[in-house]
Amino acid sequence: MTGTLGLFSLVDLFQLLAGASRTGRLVVEHPRGDARIYFEKGDVTHAAFDGEEGEEAVYALFADERGAFAFSTGLPAPRRTVKLGTRNLVLEAVRRLDEARRDADDDVIPYESDMVPERSGDAASERVDLGEPECDVLDRIDGRRSLQRIAELAERPFVEVSRIVARLVAAGVIVVRKRRPRTARLVVRAASTALAPGAAMVDAGIVEAWTRALGERPDEILGRRESGVVDRFRLLSGQGTGPFLLLGHATLMRTGLMADEPLLVRPAEDGA
Repeated sequence: MTGTLGLFSLVDLFQLLAGASRTGRLVVEHPRGDARIYFEKGDVTHAAFDGEEGEEAVYALFADERGAFAFSTGLPAPRRTVKLGTRNLVLEAVRRLDEARRDADDDVIPYESDMVPERSGDAASERVDLGEPECDVLDRIDGRRSLQRIAELAERPFVEVSRIVARLVAAGVIVVRKRRPRTARLVVRAASTALAPGAAMVDAGIVEAWTRALGERPDEILGRRESGVVDRFRLLSGQGTGPFLLLGHATLMRTGLMADEPLLVRPAEDGA
């Protein structure tokens, strides 16, 4: 396996080798000299780079990620200098990079506020040693809350939460695959055809956008009135509905909603 760092990150490379339980030697042709990292069944056992050995050699390479790489299978390590598991090693390397950026007043934000993290489901991630900030953020990740909402619940600055999430992703504990669905401002209209009680019809284009954001089609939506009252509806998709929320007569009567009343509408995400 060969490639170039920059097109392929060290985080991705280490995760790939760990996930595949590979044994062999990774060589990075760095401008400051070759880096050699040995893996045994996915765990880093020995590393040497720029006069450093062990964990410090890995951290130095992560801090200056350059060069072509090649992985050769089956080559044993000459000795063992790394005690941390690969996931913990990557987590600490990324944590050190975050600290260096913070010291340099670098406001790089890895993820945007409307993105939604979820747990990876990887059993190996349970063995990662997390610090208090990582545990605090992880406890609030449920696969529905946006990063902005997690930051609010954790009472932490968004930039900090975004970086913590990046560390959890690097350690394989979580993944970030989707964005929070956008809220649509729709106007209530009476449907010209019969709709079941409790159902609401939304334009197919809006439903499609929500489906792409969530990774699945939502079954229910919430409509917030200007007064703050929230109504829940079963979602129906319709062609050419445009900026309107179509409701049947029974639903209009039950909710007390009026024609031409504006609502802020989004998929129902309990706990979000």
